Amino acid sequence: LCFMFLQGMHNHFGMLDNMMVNVRNRMEEMHRNFENMSTDSNSHSFSSSSVMTYSKVGSEPPKVFQAVSSTRRAPGGIKETHRAVKDSESGLQKMRIGHHIKDKGHIVEKKYNKKTGEKELSQDFQNMDESEAQSFDDEWQQELSRFQPSHPTSCLRQPPSRSGFQAALMGPEHSHGNQKKLEARGKDKTENSKKTSQ
Repeated sequence: LCFMFLQGMHNHFGMLDNMMVNVRNRMEEMHRNFENMSTDSNSHSFSSSSVMTYSKVGSEPPKVFQAVSSTRRAPGGIKETHRAVKDSESGLQKMRIGHHIKDKGHIVEKKYNKKTGEKELSQDFQNMDESEAQSFDDEWQQELSRFQPSHPTSCLRQPPSRSGFQAALMGPEHSHGNQKKLEARGKDKTENSKKTSQ
């Protein structure tokens, strides 16, 4: 009976692992379909997908897998892609942002492994050299300026500058540090105003 119980538990764990793998594979395929999906180049479109799985067995830590993907398109072959994955089992956290104009693209990806502490920041250039990145980003912003909130047909948001584009992928510790600096500046201003009033 003990052997049968252990065998049953082993099969149960195997089913959970297979389910998690299948979900990851389906999400990867969904990401590729979104990025390769062809639409009318003269129209606006937005598509997004998200998935989350949660499993917990006994006293083991829960296994959580989250994935989010979105694609925005605007006339002129403009496209922006966002992709984020968080896997508690492997500790991997990954974010990928891509800016595209027709067949050219600039993609920035950041990976962070919470278990190992390893960080990686990489860039991918499609149909252009790295030396063309700045001019491409300038062209991207110029094209996107036609779809700002002042226009009724606005669909895409203004992208950050190249430095901001990469900073958007940095970890939360940077934003927390900036917030503390802002709070400190606010305190200094308050103290100075009190002294002036006295």
